[in-house]
Amino acid sequence: MIQKYTYGTPFETDAIVTSIPASEGTPAYGTISTENGFSFAYDMDDNDVVYGLGESNRGINKRGYVYESNCSDQPNHTEDKISLYGAHNFLVISGKQTFGLFVDYPGKLKFDIGYTLSSQIKITCEDADLYLYVIEGETPYDIVKQFRHVIGRSYIPPKFAFGFGQSRWGYTTKEDFRTVAKGYRENHIPIDMIYMDIDYMQSFKDFTVNEENFPDFPEFVQEMDDQDIRLIPIIDAGVKVEPGYEIYEEGVKNNYFCKREDGSDFVAAVWPGDTHFPDMLNPEARKWFGDKYRFLIEQGIEGFWNDMNEPASFNGPLPDDVQFEYGAHEKVHNIYGHFMAKATYEGLAKNDGGKRPFVLTRAAYAGSQKYCGGWTGDNHSIWAHIALSLEQVCNLSVSGPVSYTHLT
Repeated sequence: MIQKYTYGTPFETDAIVTSIPASEGTPAYGTISTENGFSFAYDMDDNDVVYGLGESNRGINKRGYVYESNCSDQPNHTEDKISLYGAHNFLVISGKQTFGLFVDYPGKLKFDIGYTLSSQIKITCEDADLYLYVIEGETPYDIVKQFRHVIGRSYIPPKFAFGFGQSRWGYTTKEDFRTVAKGYRENHIPIDMIYMDIDYMQSFKDFTVNEENFPDFPEFVQEMDDQDIRLIPIIDAGVKVEPGYEIYEEGVKNNYFCKREDGSDFVAAVWPGDTHFPDMLNPEARKWFGDKYRFLIEQGIEGFWNDMNEPASFNGPLPDDVQFEYGAHEKVHNIYGHFMAKATYEGLAKNDGGKRPFVLTRAAYAGSQKYCGGWTGDNHSIWAHIALSLEQVCNLSVSGPVSYTHLT
């Protein structure tokens, strides 16, 4: 059974797809306060185990540490990091009382799970504008099944996406990709995809191909496909600020980019230099951006991975006055990547001749699995990150997303 409690004026995040009637009164578990924001406090039993929180750090049982849902670019994610790329605000408490919690809130959310006080869970955020879902069931498995039902079925990618993909930053020319493919084949190691990082682009501009290194890109895509290898190019959230660049010009003309409070387009710093972020919460901007994938689809590309979509900027966290069409960025930060994935999925579904879309995203929210799989972000070829990735995919399987491990 799932009960829904409404506090303030929540933002509709697209996480829940099943209609759940509002519940009266207060939840049967914990104590709620809406003074100075929102807080939920629950006293744990000594033997309670806490599961969930998606790709967050520090093991399967989340007790004993503090975590933030605050989508962050954290390639050096050591055990002390409290935020990573995704925001999956779902917990299962298993023990003396067994129940689940989903806090549908797209801003920064703190989970103190026995860190400040070893016997207490405390969930807090700055604004008391959210939906709280309380899920009752006999077992954690039952609770997870109910949660997965209300956030929607996972999308089904094409068959090749269930295979192995090689991903590494630095492949620049056709020969780089041919060498990788040859090495796998000669060593009898199965491979189905090779990911194309930002170097395939012209000056790191979305929906372009480097004309010098890939003068006959459709033929090269077909060459790889003839070996049963799909090329999967990256698309970043940031659009290069460059007069004459079609994507930039259209975005400015139609007011599709995120703004500052003074009405100017917000300027971030990402791989191309100065960039604008498309307002993925604006349905028109989202449709426009999704349609741009057609440029690569028409050249034979069948899948994409979205990056830098927390959104991330080399200048650090986005300023407080960055605005989306539906309000301040800081209030909805954690669903930017989710809506970029939705734009990608819908663009592929519309423009790829009825094929099943293949979409990966770095930043995600509960419900993103309807449109994409999630990759576990940048990391390093070290034993600690291999160990962490095993825990991450287990936590992600509890929290909703289709997940892929990525080692650089």
